[in-house]
Amino acid sequence: MIEWLRRADPDRRFLEFNGRSWTYGESAVEVEARVTRLPRLIQPSLDPESVFDLLAGLAGGGATVVGPQPESTTAGGAALVVFTSGSTGPPKGVRLSLLNLQAAASASAAHLGHDQDDDWLLAMPLHHVGGISIVVRQAYTGGSVTMLPRFDPAEVANVMRGRVTMVSVVPTMLSRLLDHGPFSGLRAVLVGGGPIPSGLLERAVETGLPVLPTYGMTETFGQVATLRPHAPLAYEAHPLPGVEVRVEPDGRIALQSPQISSGYVGEADRPDSWFVTNDLGELGDDGALRVLGRADTMVVTGGENVSPESVEAVVRQHPRVEDAVVVGVPDTEWGQMLACLHQGGPDDLRDWVAQRLPGFMVPKRWIRVDSLPVTSIGKPDREAARRLAE
Repeated sequence: MIEWLRRADPDRRFLEFNGRSWTYGESAVEVEARVTRLPRLIQPSLDPESVFDLLAGLAGGGATVVGPQPESTTAGGAALVVFTSGSTGPPKGVRLSLLNLQAAASASAAHLGHDQDDDWLLAMPLHHVGGISIVVRQAYTGGSVTMLPRFDPAEVANVMRGRVTMVSVVPTMLSRLLDHGPFSGLRAVLVGGGPIPSGLLERAVETGLPVLPTYGMTETFGQVATLRPHAPLAYEAHPLPGVEVRVEPDGRIALQSPQISSGYVGEADRPDSWFVTNDLGELGDDGALRVLGRADTMVVTGGENVSPESVEAVVRQHPRVEDAVVVGVPDTEWGQMLACLHQGGPDDLRDWVAQRLPGFMVPKRWIRVDSLPVTSIGKPDREAARRLAE
């Protein structure tokens, strides 16, 4: 990592935070002062100290663990351990090597065309790959990072009207930003981390945002597929260079790439170079990937398989519904019963949905909430939603 910082112009800006800037030369000094070869645990915040600690851990060797302390300290030679979001189950420590990180950064730059002249806005947590990957990409390409201490829609929107050229958001963040448009001058706004509600991308384009749906996860150190810049707007993504994608017979997405982790903390390396995800998808004739939902969220009710994401997409189409999450809860008659937690919507929301979906896909339990449970990066927290529904 120090080599990455040293190869850039030492006077070029690397990081900006709260009105203060650090050049590449100053950043290299900060990182070198923190380097250690011992495994370390970092619980980062959105601040410069955390950025430099993270880079120092990667530069110093050993395993840098970001987030909670794993039960097992066996990191299998990893340079970085990052925990999954835990939106559908207990978080797992993902072992990532420097090769994984470099492959991911190189593929992103080749696919999106970002370079040393780009400034990437960082307002996503640094304990998830969504935030960490921004730092790594920019250090690799010689670009700069503008970091904010939190995601505040008005503040983020204001910064997006400055010299920032690249932005990464989850769908919830994007929805909140649209109230603060219009925008101009941005090269790309990556939207990922969860299902994108129908119509959201079109609304974003109307405000001047060049939105690109993106797909990735902790195990891949971020994006492995992103809609190509300047491609027609679509709710799909094209594989990055070096990424192979196939769909298994059961509908799950399988990936092969040098940026994919070899396994999890406390477990042996994956025996196959292909990583079979728990995401369901389909490939178009041009190789574009469309993500259809999660295999591990599939609900079997009355003998029928139902994708909660498909039901949520319809519920969100109602103009008075702000957001919704659908989960399965135990039921003596149906095995599992669909339950919908929703923000906003009329009293007859069930009837409205029943006119648009087959009967077996219509939730039997409807719960209006003031806010939906989400993870720290804005993904639906399905485990928490299920507990509420039960």
